[in-house]
Amino acid sequence: MTASTGSENWISNWKGQGDITSMIKVVDATIYDKDNKRLPQKLSKGTPVTYIDNQSKEYSKVAIRVGQDIFFTRIDNLVKPKTLGAVNLKPQAFGLGAPLSLTSYVSTLKKSIKNRNNIKGELQEYLLDLVDYVFSGGGGLVGFKFDELPMASIRNDFGEVLGPIFCLRSGLINLNLGVNSSSTISFPASGAEPLLDYFINTPTKQIKVSAKAKGTSNTLKMSALVPAVLNDSKLSMKHASSLEFRLMSTINSNSINMGAIECALLIGAISPQAAGSVRGLRGNGTEIPNPLLFIDLISNESILRSKQKFTLREIAYACEKKVVEFSRKTMVSKKLTEIVKDILDNEIFFVKLDIDNGIPRFNIVSTSDRTISNLVFRNKNDTGRASDRLGFKL
Repeated sequence: MTASTGSENWISNWKGQGDITSMIKVVDATIYDKDNKRLPQKLSKGTPVTYIDNQSKEYSKVAIRVGQDIFFTRIDNLVKPKTLGAVNLKPQAFGLGAPLSLTSYVSTLKKSIKNRNNIKGELQEYLLDLVDYVFSGGGGLVGFKFDELPMASIRNDFGEVLGPIFCLRSGLINLNLGVNSSSTISFPASGAEPLLDYFINTPTKQIKVSAKAKGTSNTLKMSALVPAVLNDSKLSMKHASSLEFRLMSTINSNSINMGAIECALLIGAISPQAAGSVRGLRGNGTEIPNPLLFIDLISNESILRSKQKFTLREIAYACEKKVVEFSRKTMVSKKLTEIVKDILDNEIFFVKLDIDNGIPRFNIVSTSDRTISNLVFRNKNDTGRASDRLGFKL
């Protein structure tokens, strides 16, 4: 598998597509006149040109317009048509919602990639080659300029598209789940399922899968977990009144800063008066009005105890540390883990994609693995930055 050149390049990316604006991609491009006479001058790299479709008869001598002049050159001397702007590479953009067998899925996907007007040139070729690579289980992916491709979107979004192929070709085959060639692939309606990205369907069960790109942790956010309990009468009856779920709900229903402060109040780390004194404050750098109400919290935080004035973010950070510390208590962690496992209905698989020099590599873990026991809150913030609410890292 390699980037197309010569006749394949011309037929795939240019022929029949009309006139296309491009530029010279080689250092010095040899050019010819209409009588096939080689001209002494050459076109330098970066020279703007327009490919002229109705005057191009073969890949070795395609017509190009430079200013008012028309010349002929090899198609490989031109930069391939590029995808313009951001491109939606999520499964729903390829018409992949309904349950499909693996062969139908791959066929539908490749047809959609080829037919989409906003996926052109090397991006189209690379996406098609990625599909073939994952489906066949190997090969080579060379000749692409990866620094010119939207690799972040390919990892994060197209990874959701490639993952099901990996699962049915190898990833879930040997895990005694009943996955085989008769299994099908489906996606949540509108991509709206908060805890997962797609399903692998067997005759007896529906396997939940969450897609991840390398560099992203397997994090479960309160925005996905809390509604799942509140909208399920059995889960709500079992967990909603517990302190642990109230902490989860408080994190979800408040801002990053106030969620931490209100949680600290719930576990008794600060007083009602302290929490009340900062309700209504906004902005990380906002100075709190009465630091004495937080004196115990401040005195236990080395980074704060020498200061005289304190921001809302600094107080929230100290509260976050207290809440994380509280979640490490054995019984608290056990209850948090129980709540999450009940929400996940015992098992969800995380399929993580990495792309190294264009080659996709997958790794798969499950929530039934021992590594996700003893859940505790995870904090990604510091005293000056609030990047996200507390969550669970699996």
